[in-house]
Amino acid sequence: MKTQVTSAISAREADAAFAGLEAFDRVVLAVSGGPDSMALMVLAAEWRARMPSDAPLLSVATVDHGLRPESHAEAELVAEEARRLGLAHTTIPWNGEKPSTGLPAAARDARYRLLTDHAGTLGGGRMAIVTAHHRDDQAETFAMRLARGAGIDGLAGMRSERPVHGGLPIMLVRPLLAFSKERLVATLAARGIAYAEDTTNSDRRYERARVRSLASRFAGVGLSADAIATSARRLGEARDALSYAERCFVASLDISFGNEVFARLDRKAFEAGPIFLRQKIIARLIARYGGASPSPQLCEVEDLVARMQREGASAATLGGAMISTGSRFIRVWREVGRLDPAEVTLTPGVAQVWDGRFVVRWAGHAARYSGRHNSNSVIVKPLGKGGYASIVGSLAPGHRPPTRASLAVPAFWTGGRLLAAPSLAPFAQLDGPPLDPGGYELAALADNAAF
Repeated sequence: MKTQVTSAISAREADAAFAGLEAFDRVVLAVSGGPDSMALMVLAAEWRARMPSDAPLLSVATVDHGLRPESHAEAELVAEEARRLGLAHTTIPWNGEKPSTGLPAAARDARYRLLTDHAGTLGGGRMAIVTAHHRDDQAETFAMRLARGAGIDGLAGMRSERPVHGGLPIMLVRPLLAFSKERLVATLAARGIAYAEDTTNSDRRYERARVRSLASRFAGVGLSADAIATSARRLGEARDALSYAERCFVASLDISFGNEVFARLDRKAFEAGPIFLRQKIIARLIARYGGASPSPQLCEVEDLVARMQREGASAATLGGAMISTGSRFIRVWREVGRLDPAEVTLTPGVAQVWDGRFVVRWAGHAARYSGRHNSNSVIVKPLGKGGYASIVGSLAPGHRPPTRASLAVPAFWTGGRLLAAPSLAPFAQLDGPPLDPGGYELAALADNAAF
């Protein structure tokens, strides 16, 4: 009986896999030194060599987490191979104290953050960060999420392309999801290229390693990685169809965002929609107005939507947001009690993110700024009851947003004195401070068009 030989990935297959990268000006390959990412680097370099001169500019980045003694040598292995391929390489260290629990998740978050920061330093144009996630990773992710009772969004697995977090114009791209790990290893073997083995990949203290160790047992009962990845792909197609249905549903809700002070939507239209889409909309509004608060669990959103259906009028807090249901409208706003201590001190001209929802900036003259938290400093914190009481008379009667929503808006202060509350400026009946923002700038991170 002949032993089946796993084939290397062909040039034709690689060209099809990397075709989407032609839309970008710069591409950062995330390469750790393991077989998956080393194969990514080689295949991408060969693809680029076959492309015309205006193809994307490739570079390589290695995040050195510093968690194992071998990590520095592995980064050097990547750098050496990148030089051979004619690619620029950067090693990015993960500095600072490492958590004692939840290390895999923290390391993953640090990796994406550091890669995104690095990509942001490379100049303008369309930017992509490319990782070597493959078919087996997709199957493992499916199994892990299934164990948590995930819905369609979770079981659909990893997308081949999505924006990075943080509102930056950088895409995360995974071109190798159709290929098995065996074929990536075979690709390196065909070229005689060395790679590193990360021992933590088989450390059963970690969930992914435990799932990986059961792969042969799954395959023995027909649950092969290929079959699981196929299900994830088909669920991804279902997710895309539901996204289309969701956009149509949103269009029926007459939704408004109240200058990000509060959202309002038509209750009758909301309750006419299927429960799955109602849950999706409420979850998205909570994410939008809940700011830096932890996201709620799916079961919590399900319970909330069921309660909204049962009760004529209700009010509930979830995920840092208040959800108020009346006879005609549903309103959502930031829960002020979850904001403390949401306070940042501004340097003139330097933008900062406040509560995960707004970019704030003070355009004051640098000479007025002392660098310390005193009467010359400008800080951003919630408007609160005292601030609201001082400006409520300037708001147009009958046009005011809900009072509790107004208390949670970002406001600019100095020495206990309110300088500006730009979010409430559209609701003012009189011009002038503090509802005339002047040099106090505020921009929402959320995109209304993308809702």
